[in-house]
Amino acid sequence: HLVKYSAPPAITYNAVFTPNILPNGWCAPPTDDGIIAQRNEIPFGVRRTGNKPNGAVGFLPVYSSVRLGGTKHTTIIKKISGDKDLFLNELRANLGVSPDDSNSIITRASGTTIEVNGNRVREVKTWLAGLGF
Repeated sequence: HLVKYSAPPAITYNAVFTPNILPNGWCAPPTDDGIIAQRNEIPFGVRRTGNKPNGAVGFLPVYSSVRLGGTKHTTIIKKISGDKDLFLNELRANLGVSPDDSNSIITRASGTTIEVNGNRVREVKTWLAGLGF
């Protein structure tokens, strides 16, 4: 029995920055004041990792996870702040996930961590970096 889902939501916030993601997953945040101003208008945010040596800029907190003996691959997004419902809507839009599909994207109990089915780390990092985070 095939379940039919509605179409993914439309993207509200388009990329304002073209990130250069290195093989280790790090990318420099934007330094342009115009891009930073646009990023600051977005009602949600993702804080980069901290406590790096010499004041270095941290990574976007997006990780892959493998469980159940290597059969369950997920993507974990941490340090989310602001409007979480809007964040989820934008995440669904960018990953092409229907709002009816309640199994593909799960909010963890903390409320600041989201889990996405499948290894979508690169897509999520590109999306977040493109928004200027």
